[in-house]
Amino acid sequence: MAKKHGHYCKVCGEYKSNESFSGKGHSAHICKKCAVLSPAERSREMTLARLMNLPYRLSAEQKAWLKGLQKDKCPEIAEAAQMVYAEHFPYAERNERKQQLHISEMTFVVQDELWDEYGDSFDAQIMFILDRKTRLISCTQTGASNTIELTAKEMRKLLNRIVNAYEVFCWEEDFSQEMPDILGEEEDFADIEVSEDEEQPSWSVSVSYSNGEKQQMKGFDIPIRVNELALDLLQYFENDEDADDDEPYI
Repeated sequence: MAKKHGHYCKVCGEYKSNESFSGKGHSAHICKKCAVLSPAERSREMTLARLMNLPYRLSAEQKAWLKGLQKDKCPEIAEAAQMVYAEHFPYAERNERKQQLHISEMTFVVQDELWDEYGDSFDAQIMFILDRKTRLISCTQTGASNTIELTAKEMRKLLNRIVNAYEVFCWEEDFSQEMPDILGEEEDFADIEVSEDEEQPSWSVSVSYSNGEKQQMKGFDIPIRVNELALDLLQYFENDEDADDDEPYI
């Protein structure tokens, strides 16, 4: 690493020429520009400089310090701390959200090609409806509907998996386009009609959470997580069919 020239100011965090420091300032590591600041301003600048010069790998002490600064009384420090924390821990916010979200109801529609576990594609025109309260999952394909009931534990594990593993709450951020603003409060998400001039979405999802939050999203391709969730849900119904096929002949 190349040696930095000049003298370091602990307030602004910059290396400056010796002429930028007074005699006392040189020994105190405070440049002339920072020396005229008030103690409060000096403290703020020192904190901001330390924030901007944090190493890539943080110690437990540095992480705790950075996390605490996100609620600092100084808006400038709090904002800078939030930005630096997001850079160091990009998935921290998502992980915190996962702890808060519990799906109550969900409607998931796929109208495009899916790929099975062997890589073979097949046309899918499917709608799944999941309801935590009744523990029911319904699947509608090409006009035929089937409904199964899970145990409370099975339903809880499935809905938790949709949040934690598939991260459905991030689909809008990751690969969604906004739903057209045509829904009234009483309209059902599954009843949305696509006009002839409007491209049909490859998938759409409506989620209601126990904390009152709601999401409506759609996309025009099939990302891996969308494909895998569709296959995951289909297994609940394919297993029933396989069980019927495996019954012994009498």
